[in-house]
Amino acid sequence: MNDNKYASVILETNIDKPLDYKIPDTLINKLYVGNLVEVPIRGIFKKAYIYELKNKTSINKTFFIKRLVIKEPISKELLKLSIWMSKYYICSLSKILKLIIPTSIRKEIDIKTKLFISSNKSKNELLKIISSSIKKSPTQVKVLSEFLKIKKGIFLSDLLKITNTSKSPVDTLIKKNILKSKKLDLDHDNFLFNQSFFYTKEKKLTENQKEAFDKINNSLEKNIFQTHLIFGITGSGKTEIYLQAIKKALILKKSIIMLVPEVALTEQTILRFKERFTEKIAIIHHKKSMGEKSKAFLEMQEGKINIVIGARSAVFAPLKNLGLIIVDEEHDTSYKQIDEMPTYNAKHIAIKRAQIENATVILGSATPSIESYYNALNNKYILSHLDSRIGVAKLPKINTVDMKNEIIKKTSYIYFSQTLLDAIKKRYEKGEQTLLFLNRRGFHTNLYCTSCAFVFRCKHCDVSLTYHKTSDQLSCHLCNAHIKKPKICPNCKGKDYIKFKGFGTEHVESYLKYIFPFMKVLRLDRDTTSSKSSFEDILKKFRSSKADVLIGTQMIVKGHHFPAVTLVGVLNTDSALNIADFRSSEYVFSLLTQVSGRSGREDLLGEVIIQTNMPFNPTIQLSLKQDYVAFYKKEVEQRKLFDYPPFTQMAKIVFSSLDENSAKIKSEEFRKKLIENLSKDFIIHPSMPTYKTKVKDLYSYQIIIRFKNLNLLINTINEIKKSFKILKKTSMLIDIDPIFT
Repeated sequence: MNDNKYASVILETNIDKPLDYKIPDTLINKLYVGNLVEVPIRGIFKKAYIYELKNKTSINKTFFIKRLVIKEPISKELLKLSIWMSKYYICSLSKILKLIIPTSIRKEIDIKTKLFISSNKSKNELLKIISSSIKKSPTQVKVLSEFLKIKKGIFLSDLLKITNTSKSPVDTLIKKNILKSKKLDLDHDNFLFNQSFFYTKEKKLTENQKEAFDKINNSLEKNIFQTHLIFGITGSGKTEIYLQAIKKALILKKSIIMLVPEVALTEQTILRFKERFTEKIAIIHHKKSMGEKSKAFLEMQEGKINIVIGARSAVFAPLKNLGLIIVDEEHDTSYKQIDEMPTYNAKHIAIKRAQIENATVILGSATPSIESYYNALNNKYILSHLDSRIGVAKLPKINTVDMKNEIIKKTSYIYFSQTLLDAIKKRYEKGEQTLLFLNRRGFHTNLYCTSCAFVFRCKHCDVSLTYHKTSDQLSCHLCNAHIKKPKICPNCKGKDYIKFKGFGTEHVESYLKYIFPFMKVLRLDRDTTSSKSSFEDILKKFRSSKADVLIGTQMIVKGHHFPAVTLVGVLNTDSALNIADFRSSEYVFSLLTQVSGRSGREDLLGEVIIQTNMPFNPTIQLSLKQDYVAFYKKEVEQRKLFDYPPFTQMAKIVFSSLDENSAKIKSEEFRKKLIENLSKDFIIHPSMPTYKTKVKDLYSYQIIIRFKNLNLLINTINEIKKSFKILKKTSMLIDIDPIFT
């Protein structure tokens, strides 16, 4: 019996410590740790999470809990994970819990519904009713005539729009029992799942696949926490291992979380799952509506859903009896939250959650992160290696084109080498498809004055503005601010010297259509995928061969399967190699390997052409050979020499302010405190402006710390924070295990 009289709660405010409240008689025996409740604080009511139940309190005057918001508490395992995250990421527990429980639940947003109208009569019966009502009720006839064309039914709003009538005749027909109505959730996935699926049988595993699966199967059957790293080249059949592991988990009555790095991959993954499993699947990512998130959360809590697919935040899915977490493309930086606290990495959270719940973790990648592969070689993870493609598919032939030579030739289109243009034309003539990768969107990357060297930059951010021809505007890709294309230079007032420089995906699309007007070209980037279903629509068109070429940014690199693609063109990755980041080589190697892996995935031989000004760069050379092991050996030696992860851990502390000097001063003050309180074993780098010093009017300065004793760093930062004064207009962000430094 839960007859405790008091509850310690964590408020959704800046108050970090738990506060005690009295439990009203109506809620005695009804409250549990992890419940979301509402309590009074300073004259208003706030949401709070029950942290502890007890019979006594040291507080003289306590207020009553007003009400219970959700009957089902978050599980003790998720609460334990939240407490661990709060300590590890040096972040208040209330922020962690707000991350785990969707805003829609906390704000009690109702699930939106729509009226779905269908017929109670056969087509012949409808025809008789229509013929007898033509003169009496022409509007009812108009409505019923529409149901002669409809198979299952139609939403009321669509019916009224098509027939141009009011709701009144529909209501009358429902009263007569000719039509019927029911409320349906506005769930995007319902429409996806209404389409027909051809259920597929599991495929016979190769020897390497079976060896990997047997290791995973052993972990699942023994119900023990283990992390498996599947290092498999592109097209080697990692997905089939995932599917068979999921089937095993379902047989064992366990639930499953499948993480993918991009929303674009979610729909592709769902389709594969629906072809194999009949179980209900929940989809979680940021494009979901409030109602969809609420519905999924509550159904998971009630045990109605056992499979979850989603991006980063899906790792917190409140599933019952969690047994398996899969992190596909585990190397991907999208799993890391970088812009707000907690700065968690979903991959790390997956491993910690699995440890708490005795679950199995599968990390999969063709280019594992250096840290993950290091952990596997040192027996922290169980390693499985898939070194060949499935069936007759072979790795593509990869070549580089030295763009310096193309410029010397002064060809008309320096965005495209003649080699690449010839290859694109050849694929078109053979009825095959081409992927073109460029990690810059827009038409031109900047606008400048050749007379005075003035560059048009964002007023709010430390970046140049990108020109978008479709809207004829200069836009900032950080804060989305935009201005009309200027006619004169604001600095020297010159009219004839304003020139564009650099090119993006929009420009590539335009030029390609000019060179090959007979080709059908699609573009996939943030500008073309603003609507909810635009990702799927573009990919569906390309997969069904309604286009010859797909141009895109990173969105096209990650995990997509295009059977007819036999040519991949990489237009430029040189700039990424010049970023001041110890992971830049790893990033470029992974990018080139992943994009190359989109070519020749079926029985057609694939080719990759990499355009570069640095063809003899060691990273590019190793990517040509697809030799991850050689790259790892070279990279890990460098990391060890300079004491970078995986040989140390890193933290980044960022101070941001509208006033640049305030951010700089506070950063330097905090660094001084760290030096005073930490030993020489901690390498504390000087306070420096961040890579982009100004974003959305905020100036940022950072301190980078390298260390081997995380607990000491956590305790020291928490101690310094107690007395460290942060100005109202200055914020502090703590990033443990940062991705970009």
